[in-house]
Amino acid sequence: MANLNDADELWRQIPPEEKLALLNRSHGSGIFAAITLILIGAAFAIGLQHVWLFWGSFLVAPLVFQFSAGKMWRSLKPAIMLEFLAARSAARRFAFTAHAKDLTLQLMFRGTMQELDNPEDVEAQVESAIAGVKETEVWIALFKDAVVLMQEQPGGAQARFAQPITTKLDVAVENGSEGDYGPDKAILLGYSHKLLGNRRVKVTSPYPGAMVVFEKTLARRMNEARATEKGIAAIAAPEMSDELE
Repeated sequence: MANLNDADELWRQIPPEEKLALLNRSHGSGIFAAITLILIGAAFAIGLQHVWLFWGSFLVAPLVFQFSAGKMWRSLKPAIMLEFLAARSAARRFAFTAHAKDLTLQLMFRGTMQELDNPEDVEAQVESAIAGVKETEVWIALFKDAVVLMQEQPGGAQARFAQPITTKLDVAVENGSEGDYGPDKAILLGYSHKLLGNRRVKVTSPYPGAMVVFEKTLARRMNEARATEKGIAAIAAPEMSDELE
């Protein structure tokens, strides 16, 4: 029963837009099988001069569609669940490395990441020009107190951006030409660190709905982080004044 609950929870974490893409692929397989059956029935009807073969293929086509679409769905659903399970495990490892305390996953979906060149970092600009590739396909994972962007590679996943959700994390939103749900919507993530320097990345995704949920959830987590840090500062201020007295 526990395994069933885990599978249900994993399935709920997959974005609806990706589930819809799987459904479209399954329906496409069913439509192709049904049309193929009708064409074969028409060919036999013409060749054998039996009209009932053609109409019979029409009657059987809905059953063939249902069988083919169901078979495709049963093969695609476990595959995508395994992909998300592996990505979730890797993202949790990177979030733990980034000193995240709560590894509860809020959202995970596919997207792209683009490094925004720092005018002061000449070496990064040269490497970007040589590579000639601006955007990288990544998994976007949002935890309760961390954001992780990771890239799939033959040797395993690689963290491209992993930061805890604190006031040091800079977040900006660029709405596209079609508004909040436009396909060109982007979210800018950045930070300033004494040792790591300044860094900014641009996150986009072919799933605008997931991007909106990511934006809203991240904004809520940022507000909670600000409130927590203000509370800690308010508690620490009287203690420091008592020590000075």
